Amino acid sequence: MSDMKKVVICASNTFYHEAEQWKKVLENNGHDVIKKVEKLNPNSEYQTVYADHYKRITESDMLFILNLEKNGIKDYVGPSVFAEIAFAIGLNISFGKEIKIYVLNPLPKNLSYSSELTLWKKLGWIKLWDR
Repeated sequence: MSDMKKVVICASNTFYHEAEQWKKVLENNGHDVIKKVEKLNPNSEYQTVYADHYKRITESDMLFILNLEKNGIKDYVGPSVFAEIAFAIGLNISFGKEIKIYVLNPLPKNLSYSSELTLWKKLGWIKLWDR
């Protein structure tokens, strides 16, 4: 992980401040963070924000999944982040992209899509961040 990569940080909007901190950590380690979690304004154009975010995923070399505790769920991966992971995997499989996907913490075990995340990890499509 030492060579510079274009990184998109994916996380719940709740983790905005933590994403800011991780952006600095990643940049200090030589990565180019091209997109991070945004503090969404309720009046913002939802579609525009997400279109931009997904475009950045297509341009990235790496997704950094900031899966922290939320609402009592340890290592939370919300539905939007699950969709972003699936999108990156789809790009890798269908178009030969090589987007690496790293989760900060182990995958959650108690979500309706936990078995899918676990399978993707077994297949090597998702890796645990090596601190």
